[in-house]
Amino acid sequence: MKKIINTIIAIIILTAITFFSHKSYSSAKKLEKINTSYYKAQTDIGKLIKRRFSSILSTLSMGMLESKNSNKVNLNELKAKKIVLKEKNKKYTIYLAISATILLLSYFILDITTFSFTVALASLITLLYGIITPILMIVIHKNVNYLGDIVLSFESKTIIGTIEHLYNNANYPIAIVILLFSVIVPLLKTISMIAVLIWKEFHIAKKLVTLFKHLGKWSMLDVFVVSLLLVYLSAGSSENSYSEIESGLYIFLIYVILSIITSIGVNKVLSFKNISEA
Repeated sequence: MKKIINTIIAIIILTAITFFSHKSYSSAKKLEKINTSYYKAQTDIGKLIKRRFSSILSTLSMGMLESKNSNKVNLNELKAKKIVLKEKNKKYTIYLAISATILLLSYFILDITTFSFTVALASLITLLYGIITPILMIVIHKNVNYLGDIVLSFESKTIIGTIEHLYNNANYPIAIVILLFSVIVPLLKTISMIAVLIWKEFHIAKKLVTLFKHLGKWSMLDVFVVSLLLVYLSAGSSENSYSEIESGLYIFLIYVILSIITSIGVNKVLSFKNISEA
């Protein structure tokens, strides 16, 4: 009976983590589209001149010749949508963090094997969503006389998108390093821990444990590489550029914490197994 209750609790927590990870991802992608439309509208010089001319005309005529500016209306609509989506994305990311916290607190309820397996699956889920969700938004703008603030470029970067961008621009060493230590090694590490928990009773588990120990030496390189990635993306920030951390970074951070806890849990499971066999 206790095992069934533990399984139900684990499934509920995993479902919540999957649900809020997906919601955070989907709202971040929708926000990325809105931001793209919003900032792209501010790169059109023709529309900027027209909007500025309408504003000057309205001022000189004291509002008598004020005309409806559809571009301005669209910008206001996009800005309103952006604010709503940003709040939703923030809310889902907070709910994800709360779900992950509840998972960690379930250590006091679940048996060590169920707990470790649940955390391992949660770390895999957050890793997958973490690498495809935008982690940083960068806007480069310049104030031009008579036209106001003009957006020169806008980018919203994911880890996978950054790797593709670096590869397409022939920055192969950096692309390979980020791919290896932010995607491949974390995936191998997490999958190996899940495999150890599934096949701990079989002989193959010993080989997986050895692999797991070797991968454990690289446990913090994913954090280091993502930190370097953020520095690389935000390099050159000045009064003419603006950068903002997005939910993908927080999802990846949750993965890192869960991955560390998984490592501790797997070691405990293996220790208990060795003691019971002795």
